[in-house]
Amino acid sequence: MTSVSPPQPPLPGDSASGSIDIAALVASGLLTRDEARALEHAQQAETGAGSLVRMEALPETGGGGDQKDAVKETAMKHKRHWVRVTRVCNQRCTFCLDSMNQDGSMVDVESLKAYILLGRRMGRERLILSGGEASVHPQFIDLIRYGRQVGYDWVQTVTNGMMFSYKRFAQAAADAGLNEATVSMHGHTAHLHDKLTGTPGAFVTGVKGMQNLQATGQVVVNVDVVINKQNYKALPEIIEYYHDRLGIREFDLLHIIPFGRGFDEHRHSLFFDLNDAVPYFRKAFAWSQKPGVYLWTNRLPVTYLEGNEKLIQDPHKLFSEFDGGRHNFEGFLRRGLKPDCHGERCDYCFLDGPCRQTMFPYRTMLEAGSFPAVRLDARHVWQGTEARAKFESQRPQRVKLTARDAEEAAGALDRLPFAGADVTVELAAGAATTALHGLPQVRRFAVATVADAARILQGPDAVPAPHEVEVRLDQPLAAWLLEHAELVAQWGKRLVLTLRTHEYLSESQATDPDPASLRALAALGARTKNVPKCMTGTAAEPHDHQVLDATLLDGAGHLDLDRYVNHFVVEEYFAKSLRCGRCAEVDRCHGVHVNYVRNHGFAVMAPLDEAGLPLADAESFDDLAKKVADATARREKRERDKLVGMHRPRLLEPTGLAIGRVEETAGT
Repeated sequence: MTSVSPPQPPLPGDSASGSIDIAALVASGLLTRDEARALEHAQQAETGAGSLVRMEALPETGGGGDQKDAVKETAMKHKRHWVRVTRVCNQRCTFCLDSMNQDGSMVDVESLKAYILLGRRMGRERLILSGGEASVHPQFIDLIRYGRQVGYDWVQTVTNGMMFSYKRFAQAAADAGLNEATVSMHGHTAHLHDKLTGTPGAFVTGVKGMQNLQATGQVVVNVDVVINKQNYKALPEIIEYYHDRLGIREFDLLHIIPFGRGFDEHRHSLFFDLNDAVPYFRKAFAWSQKPGVYLWTNRLPVTYLEGNEKLIQDPHKLFSEFDGGRHNFEGFLRRGLKPDCHGERCDYCFLDGPCRQTMFPYRTMLEAGSFPAVRLDARHVWQGTEARAKFESQRPQRVKLTARDAEEAAGALDRLPFAGADVTVELAAGAATTALHGLPQVRRFAVATVADAARILQGPDAVPAPHEVEVRLDQPLAAWLLEHAELVAQWGKRLVLTLRTHEYLSESQATDPDPASLRALAALGARTKNVPKCMTGTAAEPHDHQVLDATLLDGAGHLDLDRYVNHFVVEEYFAKSLRCGRCAEVDRCHGVHVNYVRNHGFAVMAPLDEAGLPLADAESFDDLAKKVADATARREKRERDKLVGMHRPRLLEPTGLAIGRVEETAGT
């Protein structure tokens, strides 16, 4: 229930336009540079996607996977406002990724209240108090109460639980309006948890804090766990302990990432081979099948979730990940300056795919004018002349043009400078294409409804050769095409059937054809697109990766960070199974879009041999992971033995002096 907001006091730097002096918030210590940049963008176009919470208080449900998917997606869309209350912590976790930001200071309470109020003005519904350790702020209780007073639906804190071991403090927080506490517990024993947190007594006080919060009857308590080399083998027991002993029903499993103290000081003792962890992950993930138990994964590479694809982290988490390093990423997109984290960290980083592997080539192609494909809406309004000039400087082989009708499309084609490029035109539903049939640069027409497919494939409005037709598939279109198998066969290779990509899992679940339908359609002789060969049995036209959409450019002609991230989520976020590494097509195939994988699982993919047939000796995901882990262990042993050999003294003639040296390595 949302409370009614009282009259709202002014914010620091408030003006008649409602703007806020963000520099003042940075000066107060409330925001880092990246948080400030994220706030600026959020004020310009608030979507809620840039501030995803790691944990949610979820409703009770005895339903299966699809129901849990819907509940989690609804929770994910809830607009949140993260507020860093302190830059100090009463623990010293070995894996802390925020250690460089902790200077021991408390943020001024008036600045905190101003920022909390700003979140409500921006329409955010959930207040999350974090740190450092938020609960050590001397006015933590007042901040909870203030959040409720200004109208937040839900007030949450992310905490280590130690302060809540004081029963009166826990009750005061609940009475002030705290709805949820996400407690970081990284072990199920005092020995393991205290070792990882660098704090004797952390386990006992953390558990006591959870019990005190539960005893109020007012606060939802859940647990997050940072998975690392010290605790991954105990992960099933950790979940079991907190579920059975404390009744916890929601867990966030965070894979360690290469930042902060964990990478700088404890890399060798914390980072591990994910292949080794597969059997332990399997046991832990089985808890997600229990009614009312929710698991989230955070930054865990999707390859290692085969068989548990429902646990793949929602792709929208990428927005907050990029927000966390906004100055780095924007510096690269605007000036070509590589992020200060670039280097050996990349091999361990969850963002390597959208960052180094995709964003870097995007900028290179933009500056070189070498994007292989571009996309433009005929009604696009350029933000500046630089943007238009940069777009038109490209030399694409393919152009995708959307327009309301044929006349608008023809006008846009006359203005486009891309001579020699093949053009795909998609008109608004119901618009006739006949006026464009004679244009040689138009290679293909795209349709997305049954009515348009029926009209453009047969009868007097049918598209003549040599033009092609691309049908962007959904379930009704797939069913209609299967009912008209003779028509599909008649068109043959001039018909391209494209599996769409989606921003949300729910869209894939509601609209995507199942794998059997895709295989049946491919068997009719049409080409498929955006579908691996192993799914259809026939060679497919690759998905349009590396497409420069005009909307990606800001007024200065640079890639806009937020639009790029959204573009990556929808069009570039593809995934493969670990098994795909044995496939003859591995270098020519991007896999399947992540939301189709979340919907249908990695099982839709199977490695092929050189003849295009399923591998006769194909291994299961678990067997292959074990083989990779064993091979890695053997390689590391050889390297250790080699180092020992280097260290062993050697007699040198004629002096007899013994010398030896071990080179320091940076491996994990």
